[in-house]
Amino acid sequence: MNLFALFRRRSPSPPSRPASPDLSYLEDNYPRMTTLYSRVLTMMEEKKPWLDGDFCVGQLAKRLFCNRAFLSKTINICSGHNFRWLVNYYRVLYASSLMKDDPYLKIEEVAKMSGFNTLPTFNSAFKYVMKERPSEYMGRFRNSLLGPLPSRSRALRQ
Repeated sequence: MNLFALFRRRSPSPPSRPASPDLSYLEDNYPRMTTLYSRVLTMMEEKKPWLDGDFCVGQLAKRLFCNRAFLSKTINICSGHNFRWLVNYYRVLYASSLMKDDPYLKIEEVAKMSGFNTLPTFNSAFKYVMKERPSEYMGRFRNSLLGPLPSRSRALRQ
């Protein structure tokens, strides 16, 4: 019997329970992490680096003069989400304000102006944050500007 047949016959072992995280790291660094996270939020809101489609965690770490791994871990722990989610969150908020300002922009234009490189990424991020598709969101603002449209049958009767 060859070795390959031996491994194939074994039944898969049940997945082991994940190890509990080592919280001593968090206890020692929590004050530094909260300070860094507030600096991250200030940078994101004031400088808007996420408008650049190629913005990455390494660029943010350079701007904040910190280690990329520590910055990433800080964002994960303090926000409960990863760096990419945080960037997309700010981009979606900006996109929604663009849509409010001009509800006749094309969705592709809004996505590009907000820093998204692809339309599917924009659509999924927008739906995740705003709980509706971009076209539905924009449609609400278009309807509020126009008011309720008269029914077609009523317009034909007059």
